[in-house]
Amino acid sequence: MRKTIIANWKMHYGPVKAGAWIRAFRRERLPKNIDIGVAVPFVSLAAARSSLGRAGVPNLGAQDTFWANEGAFTGEIGPAMLKEFALSFCLVGHSERRQYLGETDEMVAKKAIALQKSGIRPVICVGETEAQRKKGETLKVVRAQLAAVIAEGLKIDGPASPIIAYEPVWAIGTGKACSGQEAMVVHEAIHDALVKKFGKEASEIPVIYGGSVDPRNVAEYLSTTHIDGVLIGSASLDPRAFGVLCRAALPA
Repeated sequence: MRKTIIANWKMHYGPVKAGAWIRAFRRERLPKNIDIGVAVPFVSLAAARSSLGRAGVPNLGAQDTFWANEGAFTGEIGPAMLKEFALSFCLVGHSERRQYLGETDEMVAKKAIALQKSGIRPVICVGETEAQRKKGETLKVVRAQLAAVIAEGLKIDGPASPIIAYEPVWAIGTGKACSGQEAMVVHEAIHDALVKKFGKEASEIPVIYGGSVDPRNVAEYLSTTHIDGVLIGSASLDPRAFGVLCRAALPA
């Protein structure tokens, strides 16, 4: 399975800076055996797409969506709108949206299914808080978050097949990265849950890790069994530094 690296700019970079980032990153020397994507804010999608031109790297993605394509949902952006930017993927269920905007497992599930129906690959984020981890509830929480999406009708085949991103909330932006071995246990549980539901073909669904990943530890994650890629936050904001991270991911 090819490894996956996704940059998540979060609430950074309007159209001008987004276009400049894309143009700078396109000059980076990148590994050919890694799928690289960048999730940009809604307002910067047009600029990022224009700066990409016909380039195939990085893949362009959004950071969220609504579960309806249109309607009386002021301020929301639906999958049909996102599809006009020829997106490859879209994040759903990021812990910051769960924490600050009250997104529930059910809401995340509806968004993921709506994306698949529009032909956009959902990157479904799951993960436990520090309090849940201390109580020994990590696997219980992750399995429940995943089960909600499966119950809604998740599909695992076709161009909109999902990516699952395990991002322990306590490790995001804190510098307290989850160890490769600790992450492996959770990734294995996710793979097992998917195979139990969908059969052996589900073993090809990428499960990636996010949480304080940087050039110093990225190779450890990508060399650990069951970890198929990484989701990068602040370490992706500088295009040259992100290029360094991509090259460090799979050292020659």
